[in-house]
Amino acid sequence: MDVPQTQNTAPVLEFRCLYTQDLRRKQKRWQDGRLKFHTFNKRVMVYDERSNFVGDTHWREDTAFDEGEELELERGGIMVEVGECVGTREQDLSELVDKRVKDREGRAAAKIAASSPSRPHVSLIRTSQATPGPLQHKPLNALLTTTGHYGRAVIPITSPYEEKERLINGNQDGTENGRALKRRKPNEGAPSQSG
Repeated sequence: MDVPQTQNTAPVLEFRCLYTQDLRRKQKRWQDGRLKFHTFNKRVMVYDERSNFVGDTHWREDTAFDEGEELELERGGIMVEVGECVGTREQDLSELVDKRVKDREGRAAAKIAASSPSRPHVSLIRTSQATPGPLQHKPLNALLTTTGHYGRAVIPITSPYEEKERLINGNQDGTENGRALKRRKPNEGAPSQSG
């Protein structure tokens, strides 16, 4: 049902419908609602029994919209089954048509202004203005704090427990119970994987 450009009204068909959000359940819980089909732009709008908006979609099929159709709304994953037609009313499209004409005229005026020779002159004025110093961009590295070595975790030499014990005992020189820490012999190399 296409509406001619000269006509300022279009029919809106109202249907009873059943809708459900249980798309994956075998036993679906259907709820009563009503559906409005706007013939002007093929928009389908679904409402519950208390006239709360449930969702909408556009009818993209080439066939006529009629009862018995099943469709899925664009958002929310709701399936709708169209019931019997309960009424038709004419919707005034004059505001919509006037708005479209004004938008079209506005876009045409913007195109003309964009293609006019005065456009480059305006852009030169904008680029010639100097930006104040504090608003200039800083490099990202200057903004981020350096963490030092990255890529590998830095493992501390002493455990938190050992540090706590040193603070409690007042033993800050690296000795524990009067004994020095064990060190490797200078002639002993690093352990190898061969054994």
